Amino acid sequence: MRIPNYLSPTSIKLFYNDREAFYSRYLADERAPREPQNHHMAIGSSFDAFCKSYLHEKLFGKGADPRYSFDTLFQDQVEPHNRDVALKDGSHIFEEYREAGCLASMMLDLGQAVGEPRFEFTINDDIQGVPLLGKPDIFFINSYGARVILDWKVNGYYGTRLKSPMKGYVRLMPGNKVHRDCTLMMVNGLMINIGMFLEDGNKDWADQLSIYSWLLGEGVGSSEMIVGIDQICGPRDRLRFATHRLRISPEHQFDLIMLVENAWKCITKDHIFDDLTKEDSQARCKLLDDNTYDEDFEACL
Repeated sequence: MRIPNYLSPTSIKLFYNDREAFYSRYLADERAPREPQNHHMAIGSSFDAFCKSYLHEKLFGKGADPRYSFDTLFQDQVEPHNRDVALKDGSHIFEEYREAGCLASMMLDLGQAVGEPRFEFTINDDIQGVPLLGKPDIFFINSYGARVILDWKVNGYYGTRLKSPMKGYVRLMPGNKVHRDCTLMMVNGLMINIGMFLEDGNKDWADQLSIYSWLLGEGVGSSEMIVGIDQICGPRDRLRFATHRLRISPEHQFDLIMLVENAWKCITKDHIFDDLTKEDSQARCKLLDDNTYDEDFEACL
């Protein structure tokens, strides 16, 4: 059995959602092949590349860092079989997002940064004895000392029905609406919703951004960090853009770190299926190790 160098938000989620799939993907001696990027993932990555290259150029000038050029980001983030469609659809989302004024609003947030905002970077560290890794979209510290993490989510672009945004948004465009569950207050230089926490709307997003915040210097259980999600809601012919600015509760973070520590304990103690005895767990892992994968599997995907 392999021991991974770190856990990520994605791997931790899989550990608790599908233990066998987690073992096969991350721990097995003959690991299951990675699934190819699908169209839904590709469209988000394409839009992400458009936004980051635009914002980086506005902040630092054209060509300031080739790593953040559109071509570089797009090639790194979008797999070849998706590029034609993702380029067209990502551009469509980006232009409507910009026309709605969302990029201008994000530039106002970034204008508060002390030092340079960080874009598309990988960070890893040990958090309470567990090696974690994250890839935040944007991070900056503002003049009030607040650590701010911003992320994009694209939902329902290829759907046929209107996708509802997560509740509690501070702004919905077009229309400049504020959600009924939003209580606006200026906190550390940013207008946020203090009427709810991120996990009240989406637990997975709260898990992801909690881990990012710990890796970026916030203590587990901190109530100081501010997280932002700009959510793009489809379908493609009726796009809406929900801006979320809020916090994650200390209680959610404490619950999450316990799950993270338990997952790492199961891995390092070779007791992956902890609802079984250790011997039965190891026997189950042996069965998974003995699985064979069609050598043409990846080629056929």
